[in-house]
Amino acid sequence: MKKLQLCTIGLSLLYIPQSFADITFNGFASIRATQANSDGGGVPFGSFDEGEISFKGESLFALQASADLTEGLTATIQLYADGSNDFDVEARWAYISYELADNHSISAGRLVNPTFHQSEYQKVGYAHNFSRLPIAVYQDFPFSTVEGIALNSQFELVDGDYSLETKLLYGSWNGDIYLDGVGNVDLGLKDILSVNATLSGDWWKIFSGAFITEMKADSVDANSYIPAIQPGIQAALSLGATQSDVTNFTNAVAWDKKDGLYWFAGFGVDYEDWLIDFEYTNYGVQDSVDAPNENWYLAVGRRFDSYVVTIHTEESKQPDDYGFLNGINHPVLQATGKGLQGAISTSEFEGYGISLRYDFHPSAALKVDYSAGEHQLTNIGDYQIMSIGVDLVF
Repeated sequence: MKKLQLCTIGLSLLYIPQSFADITFNGFASIRATQANSDGGGVPFGSFDEGEISFKGESLFALQASADLTEGLTATIQLYADGSNDFDVEARWAYISYELADNHSISAGRLVNPTFHQSEYQKVGYAHNFSRLPIAVYQDFPFSTVEGIALNSQFELVDGDYSLETKLLYGSWNGDIYLDGVGNVDLGLKDILSVNATLSGDWWKIFSGAFITEMKADSVDANSYIPAIQPGIQAALSLGATQSDVTNFTNAVAWDKKDGLYWFAGFGVDYEDWLIDFEYTNYGVQDSVDAPNENWYLAVGRRFDSYVVTIHTEESKQPDDYGFLNGINHPVLQATGKGLQGAISTSEFEGYGISLRYDFHPSAALKVDYSAGEHQLTNIGDYQIMSIGVDLVF
């Protein structure tokens, strides 16, 4: 019902007499067949069944409408549906924009959260040369869109030899996340403050960005972390720990009211048909049991007329970081905290892949992709993902 209401509200923004608005429609889609296999029998990533060819897991459609209300004011809505959610339609974007000057615009409503460099176009397969952007960096975060306000700016530097694009955003997000063994639980991101910038030359670019937010995660703590540490707490109490020790330990483990920090940096090269892309990301909940996640990918490609061949390597890891236990002196509580951090650091993997892109049409690209790697989880282990499909824009 909430998705339907959002769609209705967004469409109503565009229902304006033709004499007042010029409405433009465009969109994108991916139709892809994917097969994933693993030594452990578990699904490595995505929303497809291990060992079976899936046409739903990575297929998606989006239709975007933009109404020019004149004098620098526009209204935009993007209706989005993907196979992993049974093609339920949602208003992924719904915002208004106002052009403050030639190089500044402000937007408000439901917006993209620029978590990493390509987050705004992550779902637009035609915009990049992979079947899917490297998963180590571009995982599907539930807070990929937020409600808020953003300032976009563009600057020409050194007589136009360089360009600088910046984005400032303030907003919030409320939704749910899936926890193994628990199911969906409520989570909120309060007072999101985001900034990112891209500096470009003729054949290169460098970029960086970050956002910080206050976690509203009492439900996550109550349903996951606090129950997990109860046996250790009881053991510590039986061995002389005080209630003050327990309270300090519980506060150290918890997410609620802690700062979540996400940041990224990297570069891109497009020189004489050689393509190089690198991005590093780091994120986690500060001063909690959640150790920072460190992820990166490096891709090298070569363009041959209508073809692009890309190879890449990637890694996702979450090294131990016991700083949250500073001030926790009881050995049982220390061991419990270390054990919990090790238990939740289960998404580590390293992989590689090769992708072929063929632009057989001005608005469509055929892609064939093979990737493989080794996952830390024993029910996955070594894995392979093969896919073939078409990405298009219209």
